[in-house]
Amino acid sequence: MSGISQDPGSFRDPLSRVFVGDGRVVRAFTQEGAKDITAVWGKKSIQGALQSGELIESNIVEPSSVGLSASWTSAMTHPMLPFISYPYEWTFSMLKDAALLQLKLTRETLADGIGLKDATPYNVQFIGSRPQFIDAGSFERRRKGDPWYGYKQFCEMYLYPLMMQAYLGVQYQPYLRGSVNGISPETMRKLLPASIRHPRKGRLTHVVLHAAASTRFADSNTDVKKATAKAGMNAQVLDATMRKLEKIVQKLNLGDKKSTWSNYSERGHYLESSLDEKQKFVRDAVASAPRKQVWDIGCNDGVFSRIASAHSDYVVAMDADPLVVDRLYNTLKAEKNDKILPLYVDLTDSGGGVGWRGLERPGVFHRGHPDIVMALAVIHHMAITFNVPIASQLDMFRDLSPELIIEMPHADDPMVRKLLQNKRDGIHDDFNLENFERLLSERFDIKSKMLLAGGTRTIFHAVRKG
Repeated sequence: MSGISQDPGSFRDPLSRVFVGDGRVVRAFTQEGAKDITAVWGKKSIQGALQSGELIESNIVEPSSVGLSASWTSAMTHPMLPFISYPYEWTFSMLKDAALLQLKLTRETLADGIGLKDATPYNVQFIGSRPQFIDAGSFERRRKGDPWYGYKQFCEMYLYPLMMQAYLGVQYQPYLRGSVNGISPETMRKLLPASIRHPRKGRLTHVVLHAAASTRFADSNTDVKKATAKAGMNAQVLDATMRKLEKIVQKLNLGDKKSTWSNYSERGHYLESSLDEKQKFVRDAVASAPRKQVWDIGCNDGVFSRIASAHSDYVVAMDADPLVVDRLYNTLKAEKNDKILPLYVDLTDSGGGVGWRGLERPGVFHRGHPDIVMALAVIHHMAITFNVPIASQLDMFRDLSPELIIEMPHADDPMVRKLLQNKRDGIHDDFNLENFERLLSERFDIKSKMLLAGGTRTIFHAVRKG
């Protein structure tokens, strides 16, 4: 195969594989997989999803025309997405919207005699604030009496995480990052006991009875497909189940109203003239060269992401506060903004990949190549709150991007003093402008810098050495 290679995360579907290279994505089908695609692709529900953009653009081609061997019967090409994100980087509203898209497509295709093999959020991606289903290989001919094969997975990876956040006020992201398979019915039953006083719509059917059924069938020889067919598991019954799930998901709400940073903006420490200066500095730096992708680390409410988006193809806006990012997502969604992708990412705790051999879902640093990174009002939080040395942060930025816009609060900055007040005296004496500029200059050439009007912060635009 010339130019394309199999994606390490594509191996769980026995009937198809994904290959990437030469600026394109290719999905290859075995003979059996090709039969499914041939049978379903012309259906009204599939074509409607393609036209609306709910299903990724897909073009059926001959395998040999895209460098695939004769062992593959059919293939289709898809456009490369600007950035691949994962459910544990999504906020509550993002996971909820992805769940509703999954249910919508499953119901619409079910009415057309089509089944979906699975129901994992890894089959959904966000183009800015717009969710899109990307796994064209999920669709298959539905046989009479087939159950909804994706039901358990939908519960484990959509419903239970949303319930955890809505009913218990517990972040689901660490759970999904810790397990590529989500939260099991047995675990959710323990997390959501009968004694809980919070709202728990859907608990009995989709948690308690589901857990009991999983336990019962785990050690039995029951043919689940035959059992469901015998029980009259027809399309109408499945559609009714999905319709009820839609209502449950739609009513789930993010209970948290406040978080560490949701009612706070670092900009409150600036003079108005200082903020104007900073915005102009960022605009000039981003606009100084063509930008395909910009990363805004510590994006808060997205003001600087918006500035960057006016001078680049795409912006990945990251913040370590999921409530702040959720608000940004909902604002971008209302605007139908597809140029800014908001993600919950804590750089102090965003390690390598997860899943099979740690390669199935690669870490955030292996999924994008920003032309320039903005790190505004963030370096002091990582250095003082989480004890990540300035040198280590700058090493990361140097490895990540050829250009950097970074803001350095001085030792006398009000926020720095606040962060230091409960720290042992002397252990952060190296957090000062002189040391920062020395470390920055060892790794980058400083193109420009500006002391902001407040007098306690300096912003730099730097280019990687070599």
